[in-house]
Amino acid sequence: MTKEKHPFDYHVGNTLSFGVTRVPGGVQFAVYLPDQKKCLLKLYRKGGEHPEHVLELTSRFKKGSAYFVTVAKSEDCRDCRSAEDILTQDYEYLYEAEGREFVDPYADYVTGRDGWGRRSESKPQRGGISIRDFDWEEDAPLQIPYADLILYQIHVRGYTKHASSKVKHKGTFEGLRQKIPYLEDLGINGVLLLPVYEFDEMTGEEGRQGEPKVNYWGYGTRNTYYFAPKASYSGTEEGPAQEFRRMVKAFHQAGIEVLLDIYFSQGTNLFLMIDCLRNWVLDYHVDGFRVNQEVMPSLTLVSDPILSGVKILGNYWDMNTLRGAMLPDQKEDLAEYNEGFMNDARKFLKSDEGMVPKVANYFSRNSDEHAYINFMTHVNGFTMMDLVSYDIKHNEPNGEMNRDGTEFNYSWNCGVEGKTRKKAILDRRMIQIRNAFLMLLTSQGTPMILGGDELGNTQLGNNNAYCQDNGTTWIHWNATKMGEQIHEFVRKMIRFRKTFPVLHQREPIRQMDTLSCGMPDLSIHGVQAWRPDFSNYSRMLAMLYYGDYVDRKYGRSVYVIYNMYWEAKSFDLPNLPKGRTWKVMIDSYDNLFDEELLYERRKPVKKGRGRKADLQKKTVVAPRSVVVFVEI
Repeated sequence: MTKEKHPFDYHVGNTLSFGVTRVPGGVQFAVYLPDQKKCLLKLYRKGGEHPEHVLELTSRFKKGSAYFVTVAKSEDCRDCRSAEDILTQDYEYLYEAEGREFVDPYADYVTGRDGWGRRSESKPQRGGISIRDFDWEEDAPLQIPYADLILYQIHVRGYTKHASSKVKHKGTFEGLRQKIPYLEDLGINGVLLLPVYEFDEMTGEEGRQGEPKVNYWGYGTRNTYYFAPKASYSGTEEGPAQEFRRMVKAFHQAGIEVLLDIYFSQGTNLFLMIDCLRNWVLDYHVDGFRVNQEVMPSLTLVSDPILSGVKILGNYWDMNTLRGAMLPDQKEDLAEYNEGFMNDARKFLKSDEGMVPKVANYFSRNSDEHAYINFMTHVNGFTMMDLVSYDIKHNEPNGEMNRDGTEFNYSWNCGVEGKTRKKAILDRRMIQIRNAFLMLLTSQGTPMILGGDELGNTQLGNNNAYCQDNGTTWIHWNATKMGEQIHEFVRKMIRFRKTFPVLHQREPIRQMDTLSCGMPDLSIHGVQAWRPDFSNYSRMLAMLYYGDYVDRKYGRSVYVIYNMYWEAKSFDLPNLPKGRTWKVMIDSYDNLFDEELLYERRKPVKKGRGRKADLQKKTVVAPRSVVVFVEI
C-alpha cells in the first residue's frame, strides 16, 4: 500500500463557518447534522464510483449538532503534496447520515451539474472542493449611493446565449463579463443578477411534448445549493467560482456594482441564510442582494455586521420595528423593491383615470429611512416592448393553457394585438416606450431597467416566461431599426439623468422652501402653473425640480410635463428668476433630444430691482407625450 493512497490524518476541528475551509495545518470539513446516529464523511476520487476514504463522524468531532473535522497531510507522507492541493485537485465529497448520502448544503461547487438542462449518471452530484486563491488586487466595495445608481436586471444565461451576442462563451459569467463595455456605454453602474447559485433547472414537470420543463429563472427549485456559483454558467476551465470572481472584479474595475437575487425556499435554516449572504460578500465581493423577506427575517438582515455597507433590497421595511436593531448608517443600505411604482406608472401611461395623485407621489418619493427601486418592467411580466404591444398575456407556449401568469398587466397594445406593420401603430408604440423610460428616468429613487428593454426585446406577449429557455427569453442583439432608436434614446436619457442631480436627490423631497430661496425643492402643477389637478378625470401632471437644492450657484432646474390625455393640452410654464428661461430638451412625441443643452451653464440672475420673474409663458404638449424643459 503506497503512501499516496492514505495521505490524510484526521483531527478535531473548531472553526466556523460550515462547509470546506482552509485552516492552519489542513482543511476543515464542517456540517450540521441534528439527531443523526451514524454519520460519515466520504471522500471520492474525482469521478470515482466508490469512496476512497470514509471517516465516521464520532462524538469526538461533535459540537452541539455539528461536526468539525480537520483533514491534514499524513505525517507518514512527507513527500506528498499538501492536503489542500490533494483535496482540491483530486477529490470530491459527500456526507452520509443514517444510510442516506447527500451533498453538503455549504458546498461552494457541485459536480455533475456543468451541463445546463441535463444530468449525466457518469458524473454524480457531489461536493467539489475549490480551495484556491484569487488575486483581487485592490478590489474594494464601490458603495455607490442609491441616488446615483442605475440598476440593470440580467439573466446570466439569457443575456448572451443567443448567437447574436457574439461573445466567446455564450450564456456564462465570462460571456457577461465580455458585455461590460456595452453596459458602460449605456451608462449602467449596477447590475442585479437573477439567481446565479446552484439551482436545479430540471423541475420534473412535463411540458407539452412530455419532456421535463426547465426552470429558467431559478426561483424555488429543489436541490438548491446557495453557496455555489452555478456550474452551467461557467464557460472556462478555471471553474464557476473563479470565473464568477473574475467577472465581479471586472465589473468593479468598470465602476459597476454587482447585486444578486437570492430566493430562499420556505423552511431554509436561518443560520444557513445569513452564512450564505456573508459568503457572497466575503468570498465573492458582491455589493448587495435582493432577498425574499417572507423567509429571511428583516431583523436579521439589519443586525448583521458583515452586511453593514451592503445593499439589501426587500419588498418592504417596517422601520418602526427595525430602528432599534439597526447598525449605524444601516438605513443607507436598505431599499424597497416592489411593484407599486410599476403598476401605477403603467396605468398612468395608458391614460387610466384617477392616477395623477398616485404617480405624483411615486415620481417624487425619496426618504431618509430607506431608498426606493423603481421599474416599469422586471423579470416577472411583460417586457417594455410587450407592454405597448399586447393587451392580454399569451402564455400558451408554457403548456398551462394560458392560465399561468398575472392577469393584471396594465398594458395597452396601441390599437393592434401583437406584431404589426402599420406605421401609425408602430409610431404610437415608440412614443409610449419613450414615455415609459421618461417616467422611470425622471423620477426620484433608483431606476431599474430590465436587460434587453433598451433593445426592443420581446417575449411575444408571454408574461411568465419561467420555462422558456429559448429565443423567447434570450436577448437578440441584432436590433431592429426600432430597437436601435430605443437604445439610443435610453442611452441619452441615462446621460441626462446623471447630468441633472435634481432628478436623483440624496436629501428627502419636502415640497417646501427650506432654503428660503422663493421656491420649494419640488412643486406640483397642472395645466395651470401652481395648480395641480388631482381630480379623478385628470391625466395631466407637471413637476418642477428647483436647481438651488442641489447647487445654489450652478444647479439647473428641470420641469417635466406628462400629458397622458388623448388630446393636446396647453400648459403654463412656471416663472423663473429674471434672466433665466426654460428651453425644451426632450419631447417624446417629436422624438426630440437636444444634447447640446447637457452642456449649457445656468445663467446668473440679472441684477436690478429685486428678482422679478420673466413673464409666464405657455406651451402646447401633444397627446400622450412627455416634454422636459431645462433651465438656462
